[in-house]
Amino acid sequence: MNKNFLIIFVFILFTNNSLACDALRLTGAKVSTAQKTFFIIDGYSEEDFDEWNTVQYMGYAADYCPKSNLENSYIHVFVYQSKIVGIRLETMDVGVNENEIYEFAKVTYGNLGPEIKDKNWFGYKNIGAGSDKILYAKTKDFNGTIETLDISTEELIDFTVGEQVILTAQ
Repeated sequence: MNKNFLIIFVFILFTNNSLACDALRLTGAKVSTAQKTFFIIDGYSEEDFDEWNTVQYMGYAADYCPKSNLENSYIHVFVYQSKIVGIRLETMDVGVNENEIYEFAKVTYGNLGPEIKDKNWFGYKNIGAGSDKILYAKTKDFNGTIETLDISTEELIDFTVGEQVILTAQ
């Protein structure tokens, strides 16, 4: 019986790790550390921006999370004063791979609840624990349904929204 338990435990551990994305764990890291993972922020220099601005970089999630089934998602990296203050996954092409971010969040962070997967559910849910702020959201626009997953902390999340956020040209 212990052998079967061990096999099941290893299988679950392997499955979750194969779909995980280590890049999402860089919230709070210094840019110099994060640049080893995120090539989209290679040109960042704090001196190029006003001290109160957050710089937002965007790329393809599959480039940074290759085994995560996020082929239809963008990744946004938010930098404030040379620190990663947040990371966002966002639907790239609405109507393609619906619930892609939901499925990723479910595997990575746990069950979000069956109602959230429903086509008619829109809103957001905080799935973080402790000081981690992980927000899954589903909204609708004229093109279809957009999913987002914001990863930050209680302390840093405010630096990822508002008029002080500047999207860099890629």
